[in-house]
Amino acid sequence: MTNDDYPEEGELVLATVINIFGQGAFVSLEEYGGKKGMLHITEISLKWVRNIRDYVREGQKVVLKVLRVNPQRGHIDLSLRRVTNAQRKEKLHEVKRKQRSEKLLELLAEKIGVDFNELYERMDSELTRRFGSIYDGLDAIALDNKIADEFDIDNNLKSELIRLVNQSIKPPQVEITGYVKLTSYEPNGVDIVKESLQEIENYKTDCTLTLSYISAPIYRIHVKATDYKTAERVMRDSTNLGIDCIKRHHGIGEFYRKLEKI
Repeated sequence: MTNDDYPEEGELVLATVINIFGQGAFVSLEEYGGKKGMLHITEISLKWVRNIRDYVREGQKVVLKVLRVNPQRGHIDLSLRRVTNAQRKEKLHEVKRKQRSEKLLELLAEKIGVDFNELYERMDSELTRRFGSIYDGLDAIALDNKIADEFDIDNNLKSELIRLVNQSIKPPQVEITGYVKLTSYEPNGVDIVKESLQEIENYKTDCTLTLSYISAPIYRIHVKATDYKTAERVMRDSTNLGIDCIKRHHGIGEFYRKLEKI
């Protein structure tokens, strides 16, 4: 993105409030070379604004929506009230990921002794084209280092890239929770339940599977995995082992997704 670029109408931007006046505030758009934009008082809140500083203050970073852009005059009109909480969180998340990817590429450029801007353009071309953004591409490499083999880069750059990615990026994980109800009326019912729970805990997986006690005969199963499909499979297969075990001993085993359904 160059200093000549302007945001598009409808785009969400991260801005820093630099000056507040009677009819609004001026902000700086760091993503666009520090270009100035204006946030009019009528675009600050759906409510009547008595004091602008009740909503924004100098030095504060805010997520705004671009209403109008006039490159010829250098005007950028912005809105705060038209940004939802979900949009604000998503934009902040996006900016944070971009900053992290830039920092990682700075370290990589320093390590292998190349120009940062040149490396950034190269990685941007490779990763954004395939994965949508640089950070999403780095995420993909963290999940599967072999993806880096598909890039047209030399071995030194590739090995350092993989090393930094593995060191800096924790592969994204999803978490799901379920509940299993294990009941036995046999004389040795306590031992049967313990054996059934052990079957669940001993399920072989690279995911993180945690079994915890709620209240007899209910137990919580918590699974962390790299994707929902894998997490669901691990929960299903591990739970079935415990249920099959208790049924073999004439007990009752049931799985529930939500605790209130039990």
